[in-house]
Amino acid sequence: MVKKNLDPSNSSLNMDQLRASLSALIPDPKQSSNFAATLNFTNCVLGAGIIGTGGAIASSGFTISIFTLVLCALLTRISLDMIIRLGDTRNGANFEKLGELAFGNLGKKIVGGAKFLYSFGCCCAYIVVIRKNLGSGLINISSCSTSLCKSVFNDEVFCTIVCLTLVLPLSLKRNLDSLSRFSFISVCCVVLIASIVFSEFLDRDPLTYSDNTLYFEVRSGYISSLGTFVFAFVSQHTHNGIYSSMKNQTPKDWEQVSLYSITIACTVTVLTGSFAYLTFGLETTSDLFTVYHESVQVDLAEILLSFTMIFTFPMPFYTCRALVGEWFFSVQEVGGGEFEVEDMEEALLKAEGGGEEEEVEEAKLSNFQWTVTSLGLFAVSLTIALTAPNLGAVLDFVGCASGSAIAFILPAAIFVKLENHWTPKVVVMAIVGAFVGIVGTGFAVANIIFPSD
Repeated sequence: MVKKNLDPSNSSLNMDQLRASLSALIPDPKQSSNFAATLNFTNCVLGAGIIGTGGAIASSGFTISIFTLVLCALLTRISLDMIIRLGDTRNGANFEKLGELAFGNLGKKIVGGAKFLYSFGCCCAYIVVIRKNLGSGLINISSCSTSLCKSVFNDEVFCTIVCLTLVLPLSLKRNLDSLSRFSFISVCCVVLIASIVFSEFLDRDPLTYSDNTLYFEVRSGYISSLGTFVFAFVSQHTHNGIYSSMKNQTPKDWEQVSLYSITIACTVTVLTGSFAYLTFGLETTSDLFTVYHESVQVDLAEILLSFTMIFTFPMPFYTCRALVGEWFFSVQEVGGGEFEVEDMEEALLKAEGGGEEEEVEEAKLSNFQWTVTSLGLFAVSLTIALTAPNLGAVLDFVGCASGSAIAFILPAAIFVKLENHWTPKVVVMAIVGAFVGIVGTGFAVANIIFPSD
């Protein structure tokens, strides 16, 4: 750091001038109100899990599934708030930096790797949802049966067109706050989808299973479905970006955002999964709308779901791009194109430093790096999604293998290492995370290799 050589009489004036000058070089990244941040974060949490949950409930059992969903939501919120509080007491350290403070460079790499794997898995899952629903929904609602319509709205072809014309442009944006209006649309779409699932439940005859079988049976697919339950709420891969975009970056403000976002996500996910299961019972699948009979309502739900995925995709994609930028270009992006100066005082002193002319370097990817990284990641995720067998397999594996790590295991380990003590909440997080990560992943992989009927 450059030493201070300021005359006390004009120190305040000089610092004010330097701050004003530096603001031209370093624009303030704190733009989102708490409401906008809540919309963005709710959009991050509400992903493909909203339709995969019904199939997971059918494989697991009703009561045990609802309990697990609520538990995962509660533990996820505790974990999110814990990471923000730990970072706030350590100069605003993000998740990766906390891993480095706790376990050195290896800890940073493990956190970054887990975040990347989970974020990339989300990107693939969202495109799978678009591929499975948008083309079929549009062709059914338009009642177009010509060979041209069938060719244009082919799942893979139409998904590729939509991803290139809508998803990619949104993913190239640098500012998260600019997506808040799309997040609002996405959240509204999810609410409408939940309403359609509920209306379909009311329109169908009640299931004929006995009460014990329908509500209280614990089925053999429970362990392998844990990944889907975890996947429904894991958002530690995006929350630092959302937090860095807030005007008021305090743990108290963040806790309001996390409370409202997780509560909305839990309510919508539980209701959608429950009513889907109570409509179809054991026939409910992870690709939910494939089990419904064709109707305008169902076709509309497929279209709305696809648009939700389109507007949600940029959030985890930002995280993937930021991590790749850090690994390959030694640049740390914050919140999708926003950059941070870890020590503003140090930057100001460098700017005022006597004869040493040191430029304040903007910690962001160049336009070329941004574009190349984005196109590369997008091409790989699109290719994988177009060949993935089904959504359930993706959700179970991603949720167990990487979701449990970034949501429960790593936050618990970092807390214990930095704070040097255990709490009951941390113990529960560690136990749940270890069980899901080890046992759940094993069952998820077994189901992929040896799929059951």
